[in-house]
Amino acid sequence: MEIKKRHDLKSSKVKDLKNQVREELGEEFLPLLDGNRFEICTTDTDINLIVVDGTPVLMKKKVLFPTLRAFVDTDCRTIKHHVTVDMGAVPYVTNGADVMRPGITEIDASLEAGDFVIITEERHGKPLAVGETLYSSREIIDMDQGKVIKTIHYVGDRMWKLTL
Repeated sequence: MEIKKRHDLKSSKVKDLKNQVREELGEEFLPLLDGNRFEICTTDTDINLIVVDGTPVLMKKKVLFPTLRAFVDTDCRTIKHHVTVDMGAVPYVTNGADVMRPGITEIDASLEAGDFVIITEERHGKPLAVGETLYSSREIIDMDQGKVIKTIHYVGDRMWKLTL
């Protein structure tokens, strides 16, 4: 994912963004927007980044979803829109591999195709990556094999290290 364009958000758009975060994600994610400079970055994909004080904190496609930085000190298994993978999948997911069906041990039942998900490891619930589901959770549960989540952002990638 490469940044093509970026521009500052007007104060009215920042207020709208905060209201959108409150509605879509909840009050607990508002501290992500504690900052002075807000930018929106257009990437070479259909995902835009919301950058606060030089750090990408939100991704936006059809909905908002936090980047991995928001989940670092959290047991993500309690968060809606999460998928847990077994320990055998961890080294692959942390290197950016897409998630395959056999590696999934737990999945949020409300997922639809195209939803963002936080991918966690089963032992401690630590975040490994953010991905986009290719199928609904019902379809994924019924599958035995195949790619089910496209990894968008993972620990150690360019977005993780990005500072603007």
